[in-house]
Amino acid sequence: MDHVRFSIALEADHAQGPGMSQSIRNRIPGTIREITSDPVLSEVVLDTTIGPVAAVITTRSLKELGLKVGDSVYGLVKATNVSIEKD
Repeated sequence: MDHVRFSIALEADHAQGPGMSQSIRNRIPGTIREITSDPVLSEVVLDTTIGPVAAVITTRSLKELGLKVGDSVYGLVKATNVSIEKD
């Protein structure tokens, strides 16, 4: 099964406008609703206008970014392939 890949960027990182530090153009603004971590990976669930979006990032990145519930962030979407499955 193919997956859409998400990464997280703090809202302040993109406040300057067009001078982006990422090449990813699909940015979904959201607020961190939930974080579930183990020693290696963390799942970060964002509340967005398109519904909840989940990202899996390293726990090290979570700590380095200082992410916590309630933070305003962007979900950055980069997909080389998106699959569709019928109900």
